Amino acid sequence: MKMMELTNRLKVANLLSRYRRLIRFCLVGASGTIVGLSMLYFFTDVVGVFYLVSNVIAFTCSVTNNYLWNSKWTFSDKKASPTGYTKYIGTSLLGLGVNTSILWFLTSIIGIWYMASAIVAIVGAFLVNYTLSRKLVWTVQKEETNVRSN
Repeated sequence: MKMMELTNRLKVANLLSRYRRLIRFCLVGASGTIVGLSMLYFFTDVVGVFYLVSNVIAFTCSVTNNYLWNSKWTFSDKKASPTGYTKYIGTSLLGLGVNTSILWFLTSIIGIWYMASAIVAIVGAFLVNYTLSRKLVWTVQKEETNVRSN
């Protein structure tokens, strides 16, 4: 039984190692989700801003949070491309389009509460943001990593 337990632990460790970047991206995204949903609620229910305008403000706060954390932690072995933050904002704008479209549709057309719609919209924008971030933003290997691996 101990051998089976060891084998299972090694499998889990291998999976965590293999998907470490994706797991970190998801954790950073979770922190951004908290930031974004808090800002969305604050600007909509406390300040009284229309929910779609609040969503743009909240998304901007969330994207900035995520860029900083992803730079320091998720993609710590890479540098952002020379125009990294600009590319990140650009890719995030595509994510914002997906996010806002889903939010609008679920809230204004279907009639779901805007906060519940926002959670679905965040999930919808996730794949766009991760794929584009990985392929366009953090593309340059850090020199220190190259030296260590040679």
